[in-house]
Amino acid sequence: MPLKRITMADVANVAKVHQTTVSLALRNDPRLPRATRLRLRALAESLGYRPDPMLSALNSYRTSRDAARSPPSMGFIRRSRANLPAENFFAVEQFLAGARRAAERMGYRLITFPIENTTAEGVRLGRILRSRGIWGIIIGALDAGVRELSLDWDYFSGLCIESQHLGLSLHTVANNQSGSTRTAVRRLFELGYRRIGLAVGEIEETSLGKPFTAGYLVEVHEYQGLRSLPPLLLRSDDPAATAAKLGAWVRRHQIDAVLGNWSNIPDLLRLAGLDIPHDVGVATLDYNPHRGAIAGIRQSHELVGERAVEALALLMKTNQRGLISLPNTTLVDGLWQDGPDLPPKEKSLAKNAVPHRDSSRLNEAEGDNG
Repeated sequence: MPLKRITMADVANVAKVHQTTVSLALRNDPRLPRATRLRLRALAESLGYRPDPMLSALNSYRTSRDAARSPPSMGFIRRSRANLPAENFFAVEQFLAGARRAAERMGYRLITFPIENTTAEGVRLGRILRSRGIWGIIIGALDAGVRELSLDWDYFSGLCIESQHLGLSLHTVANNQSGSTRTAVRRLFELGYRRIGLAVGEIEETSLGKPFTAGYLVEVHEYQGLRSLPPLLLRSDDPAATAAKLGAWVRRHQIDAVLGNWSNIPDLLRLAGLDIPHDVGVATLDYNPHRGAIAGIRQSHELVGERAVEALALLMKTNQRGLISLPNTTLVDGLWQDGPDLPPKEKSLAKNAVPHRDSSRLNEAEGDNG
């Protein structure tokens, strides 16, 4: 004989609570104390309760009809623009553009919340989000100057775009910085460069977990004849001092191509008295149309924003709130594009260079960023 299906009413009877209380617990609703939610969910699991897929489909249909009249909202927390130039916000604007496109496609309204570099922002922001009924939030690549974001995470489904320096135990969507660095090194090798130097921002390198250095060191050991040179970590010092340090590093190690993530590296090299591309070639790890080298990695910022919304929607639909014990990270690859700052150094070398792996994708000058 078929076994009787365990319902929420059965769980409520055993727990001696109202069925609505069980429903709230199974939806991880923070209006119930955390201990009550955990106790009732554990009881439901032990009794063999499973949601009815047909009822779930019906509820999803009803929710979608309600959403058409009043769409649910997601919050996108981003750094404040203040009076900083537009080129400093290119990546964040792209993240936001992709997130908006995905939110609209999935029936959500995306509301942005700019914050300053203060630890008190989180408390105030939490009150605003709850008062507006927003419980799904994306932390959108906050600046490393924001060291803490204090929210009562029991009320929120959260997800990070990069922002690893915050140390939040949340799922993360990010650009594949290590993979992009490896792609760039391979392409520079194909173009005939043999003394490739990596120059990246110290703050970004540290806050992201040193992906640039890791990718560089792994890739330079893949090819015979490619020298492993000490990476240069850049700080936001006086431009003249930074340019002098960069120029001395290039000359000391006889570097023939600089690979970096700062958009002003070409300006700094020229300030150091180096001619591009005659003295040294330049490639970027994050192409910015406002400034910097053209050759390099065009990161898929918009696609990162889309993937973040898709992942957050799943968390919201399955009522997963709070910090996560074992979060995962989704990495999105970028695409290489050639440019005049990095011409083939020696055509004979470039023609005869045979990488150890297939790199047919590296010749793509343009890519769909989502």
